[in-house]
Amino acid sequence: MGTLIDIVQFLHSWLRWIFVVVAVVALVYFLINLIQQKPWVKQGQTLLIVFSSTLSLQWLLGLVLFLLYQVPAGFTIRHQWEHLVPQTVALALAHLHFRWRRQEMPDAARWRNGLVLIVVVLVVIVVGIAVLPGDRQWRFYLPG
Repeated sequence: MGTLIDIVQFLHSWLRWIFVVVAVVALVYFLINLIQQKPWVKQGQTLLIVFSSTLSLQWLLGLVLFLLYQVPAGFTIRHQWEHLVPQTVALALAHLHFRWRRQEMPDAARWRNGLVLIVVVLVVIVVGIAVLPGDRQWRFYLPG
């Protein structure tokens, strides 16, 4: 079981940085297109799908750790719940873009909604990470 936990913890640790890259790209892309008043393009929806899907995978890996893992050193069960709840809220919010996907709305509203969605999700994620003790929330996990 230790090997499975090591693999999942490694993936959870490193996938967060892939999510950060996706989030920054999405943030910049939506901001630029909103400012330049560009017409809505399929790439905007695709980027939102990649954003929410990457977060979904990260959440699933975290859930596996939550269910299988004894409380790691420096954590308490309270820390785990205080991390899981905001991340679950962020996950639900990240998928809201599917609600307006087929709705009629101006292009500017699509860019604005996507940008607001990304920012709100990132704020909730930061809150959920800030509850973790020490520097554990930002380090890379290497088994061993």
